Formats: sequence, C-alpha cells, structure tokens
Amino acid sequence: MIIVTDNRERSYENMEVLLCHFHLHVHYVCVGATERYWSLWFASVPCLRDRYFDPASFYAVPTVCRIAKSNGNSILLSIPFCDGATGMNKRVSTVWTISRVPEGRRLFPPQQQHNIMALATQPPRQEGHPITQWSINDLTRAVVAKGLVDSIGPATVWRLLDQAAIKPHRWHYWLNSPDKEFALKMQDVVTLYLNALKMYKAGEIVLSVDEKTSIQALERRYPTIEGGVGSIARIEYEYIRHGTCCLTAGFEVATGSMMGMLTANRPAEVFAEFIEWVCDYYDDASKIHIVMDNLNTHYHELTCQVVAEACKLKLEYLKTGDQRKAFLTDASKRVIFHFTPSHASWLNQIEIWFSYLTGKVIRRGNFSSISDLEDKIIEFITYYNTYLAKAYNWTYTGKPLAADRKAA
Repeated sequence: MIIVTDNRERSYENMEVLLCHFHLHVHYVCVGATERYWSLWFASVPCLRDRYFDPASFYAVPTVCRIAKSNGNSILLSIPFCDGATGMNKRVSTVWTISRVPEGRRLFPPQQQHNIMALATQPPRQEGHPITQWSINDLTRAVVAKGLVDSIGPATVWRLLDQAAIKPHRWHYWLNSPDKEFALKMQDVVTLYLNALKMYKAGEIVLSVDEKTSIQALERRYPTIEGGVGSIARIEYEYIRHGTCCLTAGFEVATGSMMGMLTANRPAEVFAEFIEWVCDYYDDASKIHIVMDNLNTHYHELTCQVVAEACKLKLEYLKTGDQRKAFLTDASKRVIFHFTPSHASWLNQIEIWFSYLTGKVIRRGNFSSISDLEDKIIEFITYYNTYLAKAYNWTYTGKPLAADRKAA
C-alpha cells in the first residue's frame, strides 16, 4: 500500500491495517526518507504506559470524568473501565463521590439554617424592612444584619430556601370566609345541589341566582383581524366605551337552563322584579329553592313582599335584616331562600356560568352600543338554552377531601 503524506511516499508491509489506526501500531516500519517507530498517542498518560499490539479498535480511550459537587469531604475514587471484547481493566476514569460531612463540621449548622428559613417566612416589615416580600438579596442582607451568620452568599440562601420549598416571591389571592355559620350554610347549599335532580322530578326547583354587574360595551377602534393558517386572531387594543349594563340571572341546577334580565343597574326594585318573574315562571312548581349571596338587596323589604305574595302569606313589618332573612329562609313557605356563607361565592353555581358568558361573548366582543351588548347577551342565552344547557357535575359534598390510598 502506498500513501502520500507531506509530499513523501510511504509504504506499509501489512495491507490489513486501517488508515485511521496506522499510527497506533509500533511494530509497522515506515519506509521512506526516514525510518523510525511511531509512538503511541497516549504514551504520556500515566495510567496507560503499557503498549499493546492488538487491533486499535480494542484500545480503551479515556472518557470524561464525571464530577459531582463536593461539600468539603469528598473522596476520590478510581473505577475500572473496560471497552471492547478483549478490553483492559485500567484506572482510566475517576469519579468524585459525595460523603455527608458530620453536622458539627458543616459551614452552616442546622440551627443556623432553621433560623434563616424562619426569617424567610416572616413579613419583612415585621423585621423592620420597608418592603412587602423578600428577594434573595434582601434576605441575604437581613440574615447578616440580624447576626444569624457572620457571612453568607445569595446562592447559599437560595439553596436553603429551595430545599425547604420556601418561595417568598410567590403569592395568590385568597378569600377568607369569616362566617361563623359557614359549615351549616355550606352544607345546606351542597345538599340542594346533590339532590337537585331528584327534587326536580318531584316538582321542586333549585335556582342559583346572582347579578353580573358593570358589563362594559366596548367597541374596538379598528376591526379585528381573524386568524388563519399559521396565524392567530389580532384584536385592536384601543376601544371606545359606550357604557355598562347589569345582568340578573338564574341558573337551574337540575337542567342547566338559564334565565336573565338586563337592566342599567341593580337596585332593590330590580331584584324584587326578577324574583316576581321567577315565581310566575315556575308557577307549577311545588317549591322554589333560590340560592344567592348576602347582598343587601337580596333580603330587602321589597323582596320580602314579593315572596309573601307568591306564597299567599300576610307579611308583618320586619325591621332588621336578620328578621327579613329569617322570613325568607323559612322552610315552611313555597319560595325558600338559601344564603351562601359570606365570602364563599364559589358555592354559587351561577358564577361558573358567568365565566362561561365572559369567555364566549364579552372578552372578545365588539359592541357598538349598550343595546348591541344587550342583544348579543340575549342571543347567547337563547343559543345556550338550545344547544349547550346541561347540569354541572357537582362533586363537592362538604366533607374534607381524602387522598386515595392504594393497598400495599
């Protein structure tokens, strides 16, 4: 075989040697301008000083060492490495393994770590800092200023918080219910939801009622560009305000059908008129159960008068709100009100439908006037009752949710 390299012609006696491996075999003599033995490419590696004359494909090539982060007490280990059918067992790769440092020798003992994490769970203003939440740099400065440690870096503080799943920068809204009768009212409403279909078959109606106020009639200043292949719709950012309207609506829990009344605002007269409409609409029902929140118009004197007329009762003067609530929630009447606990609107099923209305009609809507907005809401309610109405699958029973347990 003849090979030209650096303008020199060289021949090799063994024709079976692959070109990519010729420089690894010292027993082949190079004949040409100079005659010398080629040295192994890894001759300078201390752990591979022996020369092997097997085919080059069976040589062990050192791999990149796997390095793990050390905590100050790491142990250097050598592991055997084998490659190929007749590979060699050589100390060619090292691995840093971690052994835990005794607690007494750690840079930050457990007590100091606990103090840092305890500080991270305290409001900054309580510790004399004029901020609302901790950042890593703020917390690092506070830890040193308070004397919890002599010095510490932000990265170390971050690791301590991360291992305890403490995230002082994260937050979300939470609505607390201060109602002392929360459990009693909640259980009353949940029982209605769970038995709504059975009650419907028996001639009783369960209606979830509320108002959606300040629905804005916004007209986009420029037309919307509809989405196409590979593109999404683009809605103009600027808009023209044409005013607002209020929707007072009722959601039939057993069937999912809707009824609503649009007005400019929501005074007590409007809600009383809506309840009168409900009583007339369900004139054949043996009982009407109405679930609602604690808005003062819901237990106004006008509302009590409408309910008394629908139940054919003589209404005495009710001076306080508690007296009016007691009258409206009296189970002996045909029309019975069920008030949800305060700050517990998630128990009112109509809130789910309101979010559906927002997504389907209002959020991306374009309304040239209040009348246009009202017409489109009425059209949607008709469309919903025709094609989309269905009862919600209410699964909350009022009891604490338990995690599923699998048999061992």
